[in-house]
Parts: sequence; structure tokens; C-alpha cells
Amino acid sequence: MTIFEYRRFLLALCACMACGVLATVALVVIVDPYGLYRVVDRPGFNAVKPGLSRYQVQIKQAHALRLRPRVIILGNSRAEIGFDPAAPAFAAAHGTVYNLAIPGTGLGTSHHQLVQLLAAGVKPATVILGVEFMDFLALTSPSTASAKPAGAPDWQAPWQFDALFSLASVRDAIHTLRIQHDAEAATLSPAGFNPLRDYGAHVRIDGYHKMFEQRARENAATLKRKSVTALTQEDFQLLRALLVQASASDAAVKLVIYPYHAQWLAMLEAAGLWPLFEQWKAQLVREIAGVEASHPGAAITLHDFSGFGTYNCERIPAAGERNAATRWYWEAGHFKKALGDVVLARLLSQPGLGLDSSSLVANTRRIAAERLECMATQPGVFSSATKMFDPRDRPRGEKPL
Repeated sequence: MTIFEYRRFLLALCACMACGVLATVALVVIVDPYGLYRVVDRPGFNAVKPGLSRYQVQIKQAHALRLRPRVIILGNSRAEIGFDPAAPAFAAAHGTVYNLAIPGTGLGTSHHQLVQLLAAGVKPATVILGVEFMDFLALTSPSTASAKPAGAPDWQAPWQFDALFSLASVRDAIHTLRIQHDAEAATLSPAGFNPLRDYGAHVRIDGYHKMFEQRARENAATLKRKSVTALTQEDFQLLRALLVQASASDAAVKLVIYPYHAQWLAMLEAAGLWPLFEQWKAQLVREIAGVEASHPGAAITLHDFSGFGTYNCERIPAAGERNAATRWYWEAGHFKKALGDVVLARLLSQPGLGLDSSSLVANTRRIAAERLECMATQPGVFSSATKMFDPRDRPRGEKPL
């Protein structure tokens, strides 16, 4: 091969590589699997976006910075799956509503999200924050308490380049084209809501009973690692910082204690964690009062949707009822949009029903009364929860309260 031929070969090779790079970038930009570029948005082609499997925090934050929402929803997967920004309760909202909730994350992520929005000049008028009891529970093994939680976001990652130019992005672009007419594909709405369509396939194949059973085993394993004697103060500090930031920006904050299914609450009882659950609510009330005392203009309300009421005590289909469906819950870990719409309607239309120091006792009595009624109609929920916890399995030194 002559020098001239070698140069021609190198030029051809470089041209092929450049064309490959351009084709890759063009595919990702045009199909736009993450909704970042918005060059093309066509029904049947790329209007349906797949669920986020990477850069969840960063991509959702980029959407919020672009949309500049007046109402934001923060929390974990319960909030992402349950609270739809397109819910009727938001019909009167003045401005965009966006769901910033990220599965598997806690108050550290929520606080950082809010701080980033405020730093960019985005000042939401209303912040709806789901507070997760599990996040406030100390671990029985202190050596693992400081470990970085699974799914914790890396805020410094060079995600923009990787989201544009990577094989993973090409894969997600091709996947986007495939799911346009797939009613059971995992998706994410333009407003950040996850309709959990992929659960449809699990329900159709396994039925609701198996889904509840599997989630119960997972929850039991998690609860057995939690201390029954102490709450961790780190999350209270993060909550306080978030409330101060929101109040300083004149945002109204609505804290939501999720509408946990009766099965989950029965497991709290069986694990010996119910006294801490009550203690946690009382401390939330005190934290709010403390922020309001230092920021007189703060508008913070706490709403407790936990309990054993009609919604929470929804019947779990039996093992043989493969075609039986639930209305309010996917499983004890996640409530459906239908129940989320009910929660949002009450949250936004009944602002005077928040939980405070004057209503704590009445709230405890309400839940106790609901428990008796739920136990009478669904005794299996409580008996099965008790069987999952054997006192002999509790780590040495841990005693029920």
C-alpha cells in the first residue's frame, strides 16, 4: 500500500467514524428518549417516553428548570407513582405542575432538588412533599447507617454528554420507538408522573395476591433491620432545612404522610415499630412549629393519610383469584393514581384539616377506631403480618417498646 493509498484509507475510516457519530447523535436527538431536546414530538413516533433507568434526578431536574413549575411534587416512588400532575385537583393551579419524585431516594435528594430550583430562579408557589417514615428509622447496625443509600444521585456526573452520546442512549432511543403502542411498557409522562403501566403485565400474569405477598416479604426484611428504639435525627435536620428554604422563598409546603395500606401498618405493629410511628408524627409536628416560630410567614401543613380506613383497608385478592383487581393499591408499597387523586383533592380543597399539636390525640383515636373495623372485616391482614415477625429473630439487645 502506497502512502497515498494509506492516507485515503485513513480519511475514509475517519469519515465513516464521523458519520457513525453524527448518526448516533441524530438518532438520540430526534427520537429524544429523555425529552431533553424537543426537536421532534410526534404521536406514534416518540411522544411516549420510556421510564428513566439512569440519570433520573438530573433529567427530571432539567425538565423542571425548563418548565419552571408553580407546583412541585417531591418524594420517593410512592409519590412518583401516586401523584399525577394531571389530576383534577390541579385544574385550578396557576401554572405548571411537575412531579420531581425519585424512587429510592429520601429527603437529601428532595432538599437538593429544591435548592437547585431556587438557585436557578425557579420559585414554586406550592411544594407537596411525601415524608417517608422508613427514612427516619435508625438501623440496628450502626456500622451501616452512614453508607451511601442505593440509588443516591451523583450530582457531579457528566450526564449531559453521556445522555447524548452513548450506547445506552441509542438503546433507549430504539426502545422509545418500540413502546409507542405498548400499553404495558414502563413510561414517564411529560410532567414526571410514572403511571406504572408495566405493572399491568405482572398483574395479568401473576395476579394481585402474589404482588402483595412479594412486597410484604420485602417490607418485612427491611423492617427487621430497623431499630425499634430510636429515630435518626439526620432526616429531621434535612426536613428542617427544606422547610426553611421553602419558607424563605414564600412557598407553601404541604407535607403528606402517605396512605399506607393496612397490611403495611399491620407489619409495623408486628415489628414493634408502632410507638415510633406515633413518636415520628409528633416530632414532625414539633419541627413544623419550630420553623413557623422562626419564620412567621411560613405556610406549612402536615396531612396524615395513614390509617385503616376504607381506602387503606382495601381487600387483598386471594391466591386463587387471578382475575380479581384492586382499585386503590398496586400492592402495600404503592397506591394507585385513583387513590392519589383522592389524596390530592383533600390536600388542596381542605387546607384546614392538617395535623398539628391540637389534633394529634384525635388523630390517634381515629386510627385506633379504624383499626378495629379493619380487623373485623380483614382479619387475615393482621394475622399474616404477625406470622412474618418472630421475636427470636430480633438482633440481640433490641427489645420491643
